[in-house]
Amino acid sequence: MSRVVRIDEEALEVALKYGKNLSLGVMKMEEMLKKQERAKRDYTAMEEMVRRTIREELEVLTSRY
Repeated sequence: MSRVVRIDEEALEVALKYGKNLSLGVMKMEEMLKKQERAKRDYTAMEEMVRRTIREELEVLTSRY
């Protein structure tokens, strides 16, 4: 489906950096944002795992004394 839209010239220039036309540029930007969000979630999960491990090790070390 196609639609005629008004878009700021600067916004069009940005979109064209990502694809050969406006539609492809916008879709590529969306794909990149999703990948970035997934990477952020992965990083957060890794951080939580490291924190939990350190906390558990500290509890083991301090419970001995």
